[in-house]
Amino acid sequence: MQKLVIRNTCFIILFIISGNILEAQQSSPAIPLSVSVDISRFRYSSDTSIVEANYAIYPSGVTLEKINDTLRGAVVISTEIMDLVKDSLVDKSKVSMPIVILDTNSFQSGYIWKCIYLLRAGYYRITVKSYDEKSTGRKDSVTKDLFLPKYGEALTISDIDLCTRIVPSDDKSNLFYKNSYQVVPNPSLLFGSKVTPVVFSYAELYNLVPNQTYCIVSGVIDANGNFVKQQKRMRKYSARNVVDVSSLNIYSIPSAKYKFVLLLTDTNSKELARSEKDIYIYNPHIQINSGPVSVSAIDFLSYSDSEIIDEFKKAKYIATSDDIDAFKKLNTPEARREFLANFWKEVEARYRGRGDITRAFYMDRVNRASQKFSLGSQDGWKTDRGRIYVLYGEPDEIQRFPSSESGKPYEIWYYNQIEGGVYFVFVDRTGFGNYELVHSTKRGEVWDADWERNLQ
Repeated sequence: MQKLVIRNTCFIILFIISGNILEAQQSSPAIPLSVSVDISRFRYSSDTSIVEANYAIYPSGVTLEKINDTLRGAVVISTEIMDLVKDSLVDKSKVSMPIVILDTNSFQSGYIWKCIYLLRAGYYRITVKSYDEKSTGRKDSVTKDLFLPKYGEALTISDIDLCTRIVPSDDKSNLFYKNSYQVVPNPSLLFGSKVTPVVFSYAELYNLVPNQTYCIVSGVIDANGNFVKQQKRMRKYSARNVVDVSSLNIYSIPSAKYKFVLLLTDTNSKELARSEKDIYIYNPHIQINSGPVSVSAIDFLSYSDSEIIDEFKKAKYIATSDDIDAFKKLNTPEARREFLANFWKEVEARYRGRGDITRAFYMDRVNRASQKFSLGSQDGWKTDRGRIYVLYGEPDEIQRFPSSESGKPYEIWYYNQIEGGVYFVFVDRTGFGNYELVHSTKRGEVWDADWERNLQ
């Protein structure tokens, strides 16, 4: 049995702000339900880790009903931990998290809680599934794979907790109490002028040499591994295992995904240990000069929040996973509007000289795909043919093969200017006009040399 300690370790921070009460009986959120999950590992013994799972829910994504003078809802969270080596279930839990706020001013405040597990060294998978209790079709899920090492005598640094607040504390009854501090995590990992401009970090250093001088470097690095901001501290410790707490103001760092890094070096700057964690910074007051572009936030001033969300959904074919993750973490219409404008600027810069995709060009393809390929209630751009049309445009040639006694209807699209010539095969497997992509010679698309079996 891998599980040592579980249960009765959940704690919730509720943020309630007074103001004008909504008159409507129920509030239907315009944004998707999103549950942020961040995992940190700390040493417990030589073969056991403390695993802290920090969660956050934001009321703006939850269906709320007016009851008396409050808005109430709930999100049901189920968590599973699998031992990947033994292919066995370590733990399974399900809890309904109540959401109670006084007004919509509270939408940007998070419900934060944490669960603590003691797990032996190994490989695990943590799956968190959630749904809106008042609108069960609104769902979210997060899966994280986790390696828990055995701890030897080497100098190491634990995972980093990125926090909104760390203050000295002697309240050991508070679950956020750790080693003489109250450590309040930010599971979204989103920081900046509109959220919190200061990043507080907590980490643990193991197997230090007592009375030896070390240099601790904490800061933010970009995708190329270069520091965009850092601070250095010289420290001499009397103990082998210690806590490091620091703070860093990131108000001046441009919006992007980065890594927060903690380095331990000797006095000659030789790196001895390192720990990193992804961090998302959103500072809309900082404009990035990326060359001539055709999009600005002004273009979206007349857009409703639902229109902003809808447009970003339509841009998913060219959005990176980082783009999608970052957008999910935004909790105000203003933040989403600014993000979408910056997103299109980056897209236009990214594709300049190799396709020259602009917002207008891309959205025109989306609209044409919906006109051509919509099927019942499914928008055309969401279909397989719609996706290929949006990404690659009008084919140079289309061969259409109607249904026959010996086979189902199918189409072959040819693009002569892509990778020396590629094609896509779509089959209507059901006979209702829903042509599915079953084979392509385009790199990165589905490949099936035996695709003709789909015609039977």
